[in-house]
Parts: sequence; C-alpha cells; structure tokens
Amino acid sequence: LVAACGQGFGALVSRKGVTVATTAGEHVANATFGLTATYHRILAGLIFIVLWFLVLRLFRRVPPAPILNPTQRRNSRQWVLANALCGPVAGVGCYQWALATTPSGLVLPIAATAPLLSIPIAFWLEGDRPTRRSIVGAIIAVAGCIALTLNR
Repeated sequence: LVAACGQGFGALVSRKGVTVATTAGEHVANATFGLTATYHRILAGLIFIVLWFLVLRLFRRVPPAPILNPTQRRNSRQWVLANALCGPVAGVGCYQWALATTPSGLVLPIAATAPLLSIPIAFWLEGDRPTRRSIVGAIIAVAGCIALTLNR
C-alpha cells in the first residue's frame, strides 16, 4: 500500500513538473526528457549513497565485501551493469517519457504489469516454474491494461 501510494504520488509530481515546465516555455514531452529525468534521479541517488557510506565509514560500520572468485566477480559486474541499464536508465526513462505524454491513469496500470516480465525471466535464469495462478493473474492484468487503452 505504501509503495502504491509512493508510485502514484511520484507520478502526479512528475506530471505536475511537466505541466510547470511546459507553462514556463520548456518543451519536455519527448524521449530526451525521460532520459534527463532519469539522469537527475540517478545523480541524486548516487550522491545519497556516497554520503551514506561516508557516514558508515565515519562510524566504522561499513559492511565487508563478499569474497568472490574471479569468475563470480566478472559475472556479477555484467549483471550489475545490465541491471543498472535496464531498470534505472531504460525503464525509468521510458516511464518518465510516458508520464509526460500520456495520462497517468493509463501509464500506472501498464507500469504495474512490469513485474509480470519476471515470470519468464525467472523461469529462464533460475528454473523457477510459474504456478497456474500466476499465469492466470498475468493474463488478467494484461487484459486489464488492454481494456484501459481501448476504452481511451
């Protein structure tokens, strides 16, 4: 419930920001805006995490790094890079672009179906077999998004 409220409030603040920028004469309803908004979010997150680790270091509570062999280290770097590019950069960039050009009531339900992509990915990477209930739920969620776009 808290996450849903946070996402909804964030979407409304993003839409209000686009409205204010447009009123001020800025053209923001394009893909460049989505990537710029993503850059600002990543920069703010980076500043926060650096400050957080500085505080932890000040109190000598920095968690120890896990011991990885060279193959695990190489593989983990690739996965971290892929995760950073897919979620925070591409995903949030497209999300902000959608909020700038499409009503929030249409963007948010579609964005809420993003976890459905984890079903085939978890099956492929981890061998995690989806239950019948999760497949039926995914079909209902996608059908609801399709219905929202058709009713527009």
